[in-house]
Amino acid sequence: MAKGQKDKQPPKVAEDEEPEESGPSSPAEDSSLVAQSERTGAADAKDAEAPRADESNEADEAEDEEVAAAQLGSERYVLAGFFAAGMLLAYLLGKVVHGVWATLANKDWFSRTLPALSAVGDDDKTTYGMIAGGVVALVVVLRAFRNAELRAWSDEVAAELAKVKWPTKKEVTNATFVVIATTTVATLYLALLDRFWAFVTNIVYGDGS
Repeated sequence: MAKGQKDKQPPKVAEDEEPEESGPSSPAEDSSLVAQSERTGAADAKDAEAPRADESNEADEAEDEEVAAAQLGSERYVLAGFFAAGMLLAYLLGKVVHGVWATLANKDWFSRTLPALSAVGDDDKTTYGMIAGGVVALVVVLRAFRNAELRAWSDEVAAELAKVKWPTKKEVTNATFVVIATTTVATLYLALLDRFWAFVTNIVYGDGS
């Protein structure tokens, strides 16, 4: 009898096994899970878009620089040309003022009429001459830049120069080698031709030896 009761005892549940959850989840739990997943997705999307935003900003800055350079166009060459012309004119005028001043300082009538200018040292004459030349050159360049006809002509020249296609380094190197080789061959050919005709002339007009 005891043996039969022992066989009828229910089986024990293993301690490691967890009880299965039963029943559907509540709506509040579902909404919290959905909100958490949306926040996670938004954060991931924001992190993914951050480097793209930086790249787009760099691209926009590069495009702005290219647009600015394109808007200037040939005008930058015109401005550079006027600037270079002004610097050259200032240097030449400074040298002219210094030369004229030094020549006049050696004249007696100039020393008697303007002794203060005659007593200025040579280095100071150079400095003052450069300053005077720079002022005069600045005035001349500004007046020339505001001249409509001269400005139109300079714009046309700069536009034509902008169409020039400058050769690359490889093209210049190849052309240089071609010129050197051609010059060498032509030099050797002319030297041999000169020796040949000298030999023939010696036979015809020489002593026959």
